[in-house]
Amino acid sequence: MKIRMKDIAKMANVSEAAVSLVLNDKPSRISEKKKQEIKKIAKELNYVPNIAAQSLAKNASQTIGVVIPDIENPFFSKLCKQLEEQFRAMGYLTIIVNSNDDFTVEKNLIQMLLNRGVDGLIIALSNESFSFKEEQEQFLREIDAPFVLVDRQVSFTGVNQVYFDSQEGGKLSAEYLLENGHRNIAFMTGDVKVPSTLDRIQGYQQALQSYGIKVREDYIIETGYRFNDGMKKAKELFALTDVTAVISSNDMVAFGILKQALINEKAIPENLSVIGYDRLEIADILGISLATVEQNSSSLTEQAVTLLKNILTNQKKKTESIILKPSLFKGESVKKIK
Repeated sequence: MKIRMKDIAKMANVSEAAVSLVLNDKPSRISEKKKQEIKKIAKELNYVPNIAAQSLAKNASQTIGVVIPDIENPFFSKLCKQLEEQFRAMGYLTIIVNSNDDFTVEKNLIQMLLNRGVDGLIIALSNESFSFKEEQEQFLREIDAPFVLVDRQVSFTGVNQVYFDSQEGGKLSAEYLLENGHRNIAFMTGDVKVPSTLDRIQGYQQALQSYGIKVREDYIIETGYRFNDGMKKAKELFALTDVTAVISSNDMVAFGILKQALINEKAIPENLSVIGYDRLEIADILGISLATVEQNSSSLTEQAVTLLKNILTNQKKKTESIILKPSLFKGESVKKIK
């Protein structure tokens, strides 16, 4: 049986208004003894407040929408878990939806969340949305709720976003390989329409140029972000027989490369050095010591949650872009060439 406020009021011999004031810690002339009695009854009956009614009264739903592009990617799964935990600690329910990297689906999901009255949004944009830049910008500017973009940034101003410095990430990867004697370095990128991908390529190119190495276009292979993408495109990589090392768009693609290398009896790192991106914990579980660029998802979610909270509480008036620094986990998948 659902316990209602009037049930508590009847047992405490007070009005429903009095119960509401006490349970919501509002100022009143009710004695401390009666307050404690009301709270004790509510606790004993396991009373759960009517959130819908509270939302109408406060004009707030205490709900946050989280939109991600690929729930199967462990990076985004972990991101969702951390966001949910942090928002729950603040008293918010989190609704998580998956766009499957589809711009139309993404727009529909965001509109559905807005129709359900979410107080704010955390959005990791779909790759496909970057193929429709004008429409993407227009849609984001028309979102009628506070939101923060995470992981995948946009180039236009007036949007709150938190992301890692992808140019630095690409540079860290290439420099580590160069320091270990590699000169023929391939790069299996993500979608080249996505700004973070372009930034990583730029960092890779800068590192090569600093060593006086000419960038070869045939060494840059547009790949994607999934395990099967790595498996498929590794065949193109292996055809480049002079390549001694490869940087992959993320750890899932790196795992695909490792799998294809196993099938082709290509030893890692003896025959090919591999660097991933994201530092997924699954690598440790599988016993793979993969060299990779680490993006600390805890820092990302903490910054995004704090930023959105400040917007919701009117402590933040101007939009802000927060850029975090990645780091390199060296692992054991890179061979030193003498």
